[in-house]
Amino acid sequence: MDHDLREISITDFHWLVTRCHSLPPAKGNYLVDDYVENLLLTVLDFQMHGTAVSRAIEYYRLHRKQEIVDFNTLANLLQGFPDTKEGNLQAAQYLWGYKMWNRVELLRRFMDYFEERGITTQDQLKEWATQADFKRDFEGKIKGAGYAIFQWLVMRQGVETVKPDIWIHRFIQETLGYDVTDTAAVRLIERVAQELGIKAYELDWRIWEYTSGRS
Repeated sequence: MDHDLREISITDFHWLVTRCHSLPPAKGNYLVDDYVENLLLTVLDFQMHGTAVSRAIEYYRLHRKQEIVDFNTLANLLQGFPDTKEGNLQAAQYLWGYKMWNRVELLRRFMDYFEERGITTQDQLKEWATQADFKRDFEGKIKGAGYAIFQWLVMRQGVETVKPDIWIHRFIQETLGYDVTDTAAVRLIERVAQELGIKAYELDWRIWEYTSGRS
């Protein structure tokens, strides 16, 4: 059973701090300062193998990035494909070289969400991320997009938080002997980062490099 943050003892918290303190500094970071890539990564990089995500983004960078430079050019591109399974499959192959039609479907929903709010540039996205609240601004607004996707998006804009993905949960499970809820995982790692005096997203990256590297 997943534990709530209130169920975690002080002893367990300090053991998690000790374990995180032993992790080597991260070699990379999550920050992305490109509006289109932020949208693409948001719909691609969840519940998908990391290799497929990397190859899909690399395909976009090599073959489509010069053509798709902002919100408008991406919107115009998608308008050229019917919003059907077949149309989205063709769009996915064009964008990424993969048949991930459902990710194009989700991409369309994200673009509708941001267009309605006038968030169509990287500066606007970053400003929104610093002020956005999941329950107030995001929950239930985009079909197929929940808490983990929201965290992943705002974290890439420099918000001091983490995403409750498989790597975070695995690390907590291995350290404490039990797992916690998504919201508890986020708050727990944020508090550990504060205790260590580092950025929360930096600690997230350290955990990812350590845990995924062993896998």
